[in-house]
Amino acid sequence: MCPTLNDSDQQWLKAVLNEGEAQLPEHYLGAVSANQIGVTWTMHSTPRLQDLSLASLSLLYWLIGQRALATNIGLTLNEQELAAGVLRMGLLNQNYCDDLADAGLILYATESIVERTIQASIEETWKAPRNTEAAAALVRAICDRFNIVANALTERHDKRATISITDEYDVQDLLGALLKLHFTDVRPEEWTPSYGGNASRMDFLLKPEQVVVEAKMTRKGLAQKELVTQLAEDILRYQSHQDCKTLICFVYDPTGKCTNPTALENDLTKNHGGLQVVVIVQPKSR
Repeated sequence: MCPTLNDSDQQWLKAVLNEGEAQLPEHYLGAVSANQIGVTWTMHSTPRLQDLSLASLSLLYWLIGQRALATNIGLTLNEQELAAGVLRMGLLNQNYCDDLADAGLILYATESIVERTIQASIEETWKAPRNTEAAAALVRAICDRFNIVANALTERHDKRATISITDEYDVQDLLGALLKLHFTDVRPEEWTPSYGGNASRMDFLLKPEQVVVEAKMTRKGLAQKELVTQLAEDILRYQSHQDCKTLICFVYDPTGKCTNPTALENDLTKNHGGLQVVVIVQPKSR
């Protein structure tokens, strides 16, 4: 507020703004002015975005970004829909602007929206998942293609040495390398809390995403029946781990020792006492 404004002028301006609330159908800018002088306007309706000009949409986009001010005047709009409206109006329609203030608002809104859109796209494409659900989906994709990668490594140029998947340690080494392609914080073999007097070691902890990845490989003495027992014990252990919200159990079964891998997955893939468990068997020979 202008510091030289005397009391008489302030009262006159307040009276004008009070009368303006009833006379202006789109009074969000008037509401801002009223708020600055201590007059409260009530937003009786949400602006219809499709009826507004590009300058008005840009003004609303700026207002929504001023969180406290928007709250004070009761302005509630979906920011994503508003941004889409600005881009749609600005890029798909002919627009003419001869007002410097309007032009400044339009420039601010379009630059801000384009920059945020580009940044969001980069983060989604290149950065590691930021939540458990997205991380679990990516780990599943890695496990689903594990056998393809393992087979590809057996055929090297000029018969050079390679990694051969012969036991569980080999599975862990290759799976760990694949996880590090997509996640920046992969912690191997973290100790889990003891269960029944015994401590266990998890294969990989994706701490920011709160996902644990266990790798197993079938062998003589570790077929489907034994796997069910091991996995049940693992589930009980991880239920008490503070950094584990999702447990992904990857079972590598190249020789087909699982008699019904789909049943194994379906029976154990569910929520177990607050711990989301996902069991993946690959390859599925039956």
